[in-house]
Amino acid sequence: MVRNRHRFLVWGRKLQRNITSGTVGFGVIAVAVGAVGGGAAILFTHMIEWIGKFSTIESPTDFMGGYYIALVPAAGGLVVGCLIHYFAPEAKGHGVPEVMLAVSLKGGRIPLRVAIVKALASSLSIGTGG
Repeated sequence: MVRNRHRFLVWGRKLQRNITSGTVGFGVIAVAVGAVGGGAAILFTHMIEWIGKFSTIESPTDFMGGYYIALVPAAGGLVVGCLIHYFAPEAKGHGVPEVMLAVSLKGGRIPLRVAIVKALASSLSIGTGG
């Protein structure tokens, strides 16, 4: 049992060394990062479109008359503010300074919760006309 575990660890170290040291490994990592980033961009675009369609439905906003032009972005801003305040206070701001801070002080680590809340808040803000 110990011998098999040792072989697995040696094989894992060799695989890790080959991936991180060779150009093929960097190519694989680049393709994976590109695929995930592209998929996230497509998802983000669809979220904005869906929220935009949902927030500009005319029948529920008929009773407001022309006031919905101001009320929908205000409601979107209120939801975004509550979302950030209660779920990810670290997500405040424009994004670039927070990413630079994470890279310089936290080893490039951004919590998944913050990334999800930031993406959702941004799509809500853009989709409602903020």
